Amino acid sequence: AQGARWAVVLDAAGDLHGWVGLDALAAGGSVGDLAHRMNAWVPVGAPLKQAFGVMLQHDAGWVAVLDGARFCGVLTPAKLHEALRRSVDADALGVPRGEVGFDSVADA
Repeated sequence: AQGARWAVVLDAAGDLHGWVGLDALAAGGSVGDLAHRMNAWVPVGAPLKQAFGVMLQHDAGWVAVLDGARFCGVLTPAKLHEALRRSVDADALGVPRGEVGFDSVADA
């Protein structure tokens, strides 16, 4: 995305290889060689509390979401906030989480 400072690096099978800072790409070399290991990740379906804990433990601005080794996406603080709000509001209303509307902060 325009303005991004980092990118996720996947292998040919779509499995997470790591991440790379866009400033490192200017030095040359292959993306695979420049990639850093991703330590901040959670399995798909993990509780939001676990994702929040991993984010804090690694002082990470985002957490990778994995299904086995397959990369599913990232969870940012804004998206974590959105998911927590949706969960709390849905529980309070007794409705499915997807039916809860709310205002959320934009991703940074």
